[in-house]
Amino acid sequence: MRRAGSIGALVLLLAAMSAAGASAQTAAAAAAPSDGTAADRSRLWLVLGTAATTFRGDCQECEQPTPYRHTESFSGAIGRRITPRMDAGMEVMWAPANSDTGGIRATFIMAAAQFRPWESRGFLLKVGMGMTLVRNFVYDGTTRQPPVTSKALGLGYGAGWVFWPHSRAGLQILGTQHVAALGDFQTSTGPVENVVGNFWSIGAAVVIR
Repeated sequence: MRRAGSIGALVLLLAAMSAAGASAQTAAAAAAPSDGTAADRSRLWLVLGTAATTFRGDCQECEQPTPYRHTESFSGAIGRRITPRMDAGMEVMWAPANSDTGGIRATFIMAAAQFRPWESRGFLLKVGMGMTLVRNFVYDGTTRQPPVTSKALGLGYGAGWVFWPHSRAGLQILGTQHVAALGDFQTSTGPVENVVGNFWSIGAAVVIR
């Protein structure tokens, strides 16, 4: 009887230890997602920002140099986190500007990607290519003419720094250049051929990834 009681107590002890081990493994498995980083739980890449922009249009046959104009631009991007160091998606940048002879609204719609060469550092490179829509409002001195919308090849590239690159939300500063190869462009004095618009921007953006 004493031996049977000892065996029964041993069996109960082993059963209790097995149940405790299973409970610990279940709790560890449930807690594992919370131990991972936020980037491991989401692949969304979202960027919203604004920048100070200087732009200038130029052409091969322009007799007078065109002035530099300053404005504020707004940009946004949405896509996916491809790797811990690379994001890709669609980007939109809008830059409005006014002058004495008219107004310009430039919209870049591009496929864009940004890459961090070093995972432990915030330095990043960014490139993009797509289409540019330039809506030109022409004034002839007395009235405003109907706006003219031109389509162009759009290119963009830049470099910057992202703070807290491994967090769910971060902040990045970025310097970029956007180029719009317009071809023919309508002005208040007539069409101008082989026009290229350059947009230089320095700004900041909120990043969610």
